[in-house]
Amino acid sequence: MKKIAFIILLSICQGTIKAQDVDTFNLHVPISKNDTIICKRIIRFDNDTKLYHVRDYYPNGQIQMEGTYSSFDKTVKVKSLWCNYRTNTKEGEFKAWYKNGQLERMANYSNGLRHGLHEYWYSNGQRESTQKYRNGQKHGKCTWWNIDGSLQHELVFEKGLNQHPKDTNYHYISYTPEEYTDDTTKKWPLIIYLHGGSSRGTDTIDLYCCGIPDQIWRKRKFQFIIVAPQCPINQRWSTDNWFENFYEEITTKYRVNTNRVYLTGVSLGGAGTWYLAMKYPDKFAAIAPMSGFTRHIDYIMKNTDKLINLPVWAFHGKKDKIAEFEDTEWMINQLEGKNKDLKFTADPEAGHGMYWSIYPEQELYDWFLQYNRRMQSIGNTF
Repeated sequence: MKKIAFIILLSICQGTIKAQDVDTFNLHVPISKNDTIICKRIIRFDNDTKLYHVRDYYPNGQIQMEGTYSSFDKTVKVKSLWCNYRTNTKEGEFKAWYKNGQLERMANYSNGLRHGLHEYWYSNGQRESTQKYRNGQKHGKCTWWNIDGSLQHELVFEKGLNQHPKDTNYHYISYTPEEYTDDTTKKWPLIIYLHGGSSRGTDTIDLYCCGIPDQIWRKRKFQFIIVAPQCPINQRWSTDNWFENFYEEITTKYRVNTNRVYLTGVSLGGAGTWYLAMKYPDKFAAIAPMSGFTRHIDYIMKNTDKLINLPVWAFHGKKDKIAEFEDTEWMINQLEGKNKDLKFTADPEAGHGMYWSIYPEQELYDWFLQYNRRMQSIGNTF
């Protein structure tokens, strides 16, 4: 009898091992241009559910991430839990921890899209936010708290858009050409630059970290008026009604050629560029969105035709691990064959920071100056 029981137990164990293949992998994670760290990754493939159960660990042994994928490349480390990269498709619950062992976030996915409750914590254990998603878009009540526990703001979203936007004004930094004061009657072309998520807040000095403001910080000279507004913490460029107030203030305060207003931005600002261009297509002569999401708001997905007559030069690196390359590719596919002034730079070797190779060069600025809001492609005169 004991022999029969042992055989049955052995069969069960063998079946379990067969159903769940386990692989331990040393993952090389870049932390700077010239340095990497080695983290342990444990992958368990469940033959019954056809899901990859993945755990990543910090070098000190502390767990860093745990989640499940329906498709998975064991060599890829995605920098954010809300982005899919190449063949890595999230499915189910994900968790991430700080180095001190404090839970950082819990998130839920369906077929690679954020779906359900997402919860976030500060490293001291204080809850940071609770956010609800449906099919990749914010949907429902979302709440944010400050690190001291006080309420920051509470918003209700439907298909990615805030349902009660407030009329507001944003702080901004500005630049005028050296010759701006020489001729008090001359009007100048304007570039509006939208920053990425890490520059949100109330200190405008943060805007000089990258992009066009970084070029200004380095004393580069431009033949444009340049303004860069600052988005509040934990909000998007689509959260509130700010642009009309901002546009009126800028075009009143500065001598702007309103037929030559150009819009560009990176990451969060890339998504904001797509959104604002659709909402105010008559305000811009050309746009250049970089590395931004496009399918996180239903409004963007349903209004691509508003960009048919607006010159677009889009940029996205194929190795982007923060914002999905496929989001920009999807948008380009919607405009292909409809927009005669459509360009797409898809760099196969670039990641999320491809803007470091775009804004320092002159080509984009020359491209902008080809276009006038009333007469496109009129040559490089202003």
